[in-house]
Amino acid sequence: MAFKSPPAKIHSYVTKLLKANLIRNPPVWYAATSLAPPSPTFLRERDASGSKLDAQLDFEIKAEEKRRKEAKEAGIPYTPTKSAATHDTSKELTRSSRTNKHLRWKSERPKVIVYPEDRLRRRFYEDHPWELRRPRCLVETNGDGTNRDWSKLLQEGRSIADLTGEDVIQYQLYLMTNGKSEREAYHIATQEFYLHRAQEETEARVAKAQAMAFGLKPRRSFVLNGLKREEEALLEAERNAAKF
Repeated sequence: MAFKSPPAKIHSYVTKLLKANLIRNPPVWYAATSLAPPSPTFLRERDASGSKLDAQLDFEIKAEEKRRKEAKEAGIPYTPTKSAATHDTSKELTRSSRTNKHLRWKSERPKVIVYPEDRLRRRFYEDHPWELRRPRCLVETNGDGTNRDWSKLLQEGRSIADLTGEDVIQYQLYLMTNGKSEREAYHIATQEFYLHRAQEETEARVAKAQAMAFGLKPRRSFVLNGLKREEEALLEAERNAAKF
């Protein structure tokens, strides 16, 4: 019968094998288990990660404190925002929370991961739905996409045509972390975004006018090409019918 070590003792068991020279090289997971030991049981713990759903960023905490102070000075009851409200996710189940018929406990569910960009992204694309229709290149052709300076909207080495709504969202988040409110940051970011979009349209219009001045003939659209082919097919069918 094979030896089965408990999960919590697997690291010490392998350490003894290494000291006795029974195995030469440690397993690939040896260093990871020394930093994060496994659970003593195979059952999933209720909150093993210790993560908090009510965690807030620095600018959100400052804004919450400012609203609490204003409400106290005005003498009105303070109501925390949805992001600041605490949620008790570790509430134990009682007998009344179970169904008497099947006695089924509430199953464990993964926690909802919420990022501050989610709210900003939802609002931006609600106001600019056509930005989702613009084609995007998902492959980085040059540079490192992770190292960006979000103190400005248009990054170095990128053209105006590469500007997307995600750049606006990251730029707005940078402004919010540097003292701007969500409304002010949204106004500044979208204003610069509109200026770049207007510049892109102006450059395209001027380039088209220059090409037409040098004798370039405009290409027919897909609709016009389809209508022309349809007319040719009708004429050919008419000539074939006249032969009979």
